[in-house]
Amino acid sequence: MNPTRSWHQSLLSRLQITPIGLTALILVVVGLALGASVHKGFVLLMALGAFGPGVLRQFRLLDDLDEFQKEAAAQAGLRAYLAGAIFLMVIVITQGWHQLSLSNDEVPASAVVTSMLVVYYASYCLSFWDTRKAVSRILLAFGLFWAAFVVMSHAGEPMALLMEGLVVPGPFILCAVLCRKWPRAIGLVLLAASVGAIFFFNLLPLGDPDRERVLNNLFVISLIPLPLAVAGVALVTSKRELE
Repeated sequence: MNPTRSWHQSLLSRLQITPIGLTALILVVVGLALGASVHKGFVLLMALGAFGPGVLRQFRLLDDLDEFQKEAAAQAGLRAYLAGAIFLMVIVITQGWHQLSLSNDEVPASAVVTSMLVVYYASYCLSFWDTRKAVSRILLAFGLFWAAFVVMSHAGEPMALLMEGLVVPGPFILCAVLCRKWPRAIGLVLLAASVGAIFFFNLLPLGDPDRERVLNNLFVISLIPLPLAVAGVALVTSKRELE
């Protein structure tokens, strides 16, 4: 037996991910990184990784999931749809807070797509691992993402790097560690932090005339308060493993 192949198969099995799923994940990460730092065209790789396998499965050109995985994907898809729809309704209401028209709202497509992907993949993870392990890994993933972003943004500014590192990725990573020991308490902290982040960073001011700032804030909402809320709800509402 090939030991290298066996090791790879063992790793994928432990992570509950298929080779196609791993390839898709790599495309999403690489596409996002290169799209944000080199050229927006690289976001195409992210799109291929995020939606390519699903499209192929719908056309019956790919059949790599067992029944449990298909059920998990369907449930995650419903939650992603609800998250995207609620996100859009919140924007429709807040953008037109002082208006009677429903046709003047502007929503960045990136924020809506990101919110749906965050909920979809977080829900999918929660279907395979116990709640504490899944939430820990979700929070750690976002913590590392924001840590990398902060480092790239303030590489030559030590104080700004330290302060922003403590404020943004710090809570994600800290809660990723603590949620395994105190899941209920950390779940409540995450929900409070999700709401607090909106007010602390002033992410959703009602009727703000600076539309560019509001549109940028919507993208940030999908990557800070939203994953915190998803993780918090999962910890607080789960009854299977936390009793």
